[in-house]
Amino acid sequence: MNNLESNNIPALVKSWIGQIVITIQHTVTVERGLWINFCASVFDSNPLYWDDAVARDHTGTVIAPPAMLPGWGSQPEWYPGKQGHSLRPMELHFLLKEAFGLPNGIVTSVELEFHEPVRAGDEVSVEQVLRDVGEPRMTRLGPGRKWTINVIYRRQDKVLLGLQTIEFLAYRRH
Repeated sequence: MNNLESNNIPALVKSWIGQIVITIQHTVTVERGLWINFCASVFDSNPLYWDDAVARDHTGTVIAPPAMLPGWGSQPEWYPGKQGHSLRPMELHFLLKEAFGLPNGIVTSVELEFHEPVRAGDEVSVEQVLRDVGEPRMTRLGPGRKWTINVIYRRQDKVLLGLQTIEFLAYRRH
């Protein structure tokens, strides 16, 4: 009997619930030129991202678009001094799929709470926490299971920048 055919959750996965399982230290320092390119590509003219004088009145300095927060915490495939392989985006999700033998997965819900603005010079690190694991279920896609992962974004001084909550459905095709 495999893990999907019973309510059993492997001991390793149980030990992950509520814990930081994956930590990604910053590899790219937040840089204004990068967010300007992003804003130009999506026609975002918010002066908080472009205009020093306007931003100074509202936030003290220009800030990065909040929607870019997840991008500041991702690990590039290569960077100088890098040892070993890169973590996959949402590495914890992939570890769960492997633990349950569920090769396919989809995101069913994403929420992103913003706590503090991201500014040029910030170094963003990421923590992935398994919030919960659902019961095995039969879906139209095949047998599967849901889980929820919290992604915590912090600045170099450990200040909370944002919290992302992602719900997944992983499954094995019929």
